[in-house]
Amino acid sequence: MATTPFTLAALATSAVPGLVVTGTRTHTMDGEGEFTAAVLTTETGDVIVRVPVSPAAEVKQSAELLSIAALAEGARSRLPFAVPVTLGMTRAGDTRAVVSTFLGGVPALLEQIEADSDLLGQVVDAIAAVHALPSGLARSGGLPVRDAAEVRGGAARLVQRAADTGMLPSTVRARWNDVLDAARVWSFEPTVVHGALAPELLLTEGSDLTGVLGWHELSLGDPAADLHWLLLADPEVFDATIARYTALRGVAGQQELAIRARFYHELEIAKWLLHGFESHDQSVVDDAVTMLDRLVDRLGLLGAPLPKPRVLSEREVERMLDETPVVEYDARSETAEFESLDEDREFYSDRDFASDEVEERADEAAKRADEVGDADKTHEADETGKGSASDSKASKDPR
Repeated sequence: MATTPFTLAALATSAVPGLVVTGTRTHTMDGEGEFTAAVLTTETGDVIVRVPVSPAAEVKQSAELLSIAALAEGARSRLPFAVPVTLGMTRAGDTRAVVSTFLGGVPALLEQIEADSDLLGQVVDAIAAVHALPSGLARSGGLPVRDAAEVRGGAARLVQRAADTGMLPSTVRARWNDVLDAARVWSFEPTVVHGALAPELLLTEGSDLTGVLGWHELSLGDPAADLHWLLLADPEVFDATIARYTALRGVAGQQELAIRARFYHELEIAKWLLHGFESHDQSVVDDAVTMLDRLVDRLGLLGAPLPKPRVLSEREVERMLDETPVVEYDARSETAEFESLDEDREFYSDRDFASDEVEERADEAAKRADEVGDADKTHEADETGKGSASDSKASKDPR
């Protein structure tokens, strides 16, 4: 594996034909030892060559190469900061060496961002600019695409894995489950997200944000994922960030955004715990357990993750009732009801509109009426006959 700046320079000239190197220097601030790197001075500007030192670092570099490729010139023109450009790559032993443009500037410090409101504003503007990139960038670039349900499901699985270690306090798990169970918290529109923002990835010159590094987790996902790291600062800084961000993006759900950001911030402890278990590093596990214990101690101060609905006062209820518009109801009068009933009767009296059953009933009624009429006529005839006979007898009776 290449370890010296001169060997790295030779690899760079192999990766980028025509590259003329005039100077080299070791670069030590790159991925916390994940890469062997050197900055090379060339006739066209400084470049950086990096060689991963582990399979995990190589996977990370591969993801970053894919993300950088997705950030085409059109996308870069929308960003208020510089992004590295991949210039070439070549084999380096069992891995590879990648040459990119070198972005100058000093990695930011959280304390610097807290103290400089102008810089903080630029950081928020930068995040909003990334989130404003078209979602098609992620889809066409082959980057991970996750909707709200998938993001929520991934967080739930992470909580379950942490719980399976047996080291997750019940109060913390209950708190996280409350957030996961709140459907309204997970109603958001996915955006393009950087996914790995941290102060050291933000390059500054004085009070100006000049560049952003660490693009290996570029994806379509939850915008809150790029905001939770600001919870390391004072609460006022985070509140100002959320307010400025939602105003810039013109989005609703400010409270839900803040809840998810805080949730992701707390989940970093679960990730650290799992890292310790999976790497069999007891010191990391112990550190994560200590952090969880501290979180339990802070739960009382943090309060419930989801604010309870406020109960309206009697005066507020009265005001709400007074402001509720009166809906006119045009009830039908009794006369109108009777007129409608008469219309229905007339409707069904017409044989053209009557059903077969109604017609049969009408025929039966008419037949019965005819029978009754015939019987009445017979009865009248009988009575008339009797009367005539009586009159005849009376006339014959001498009395």
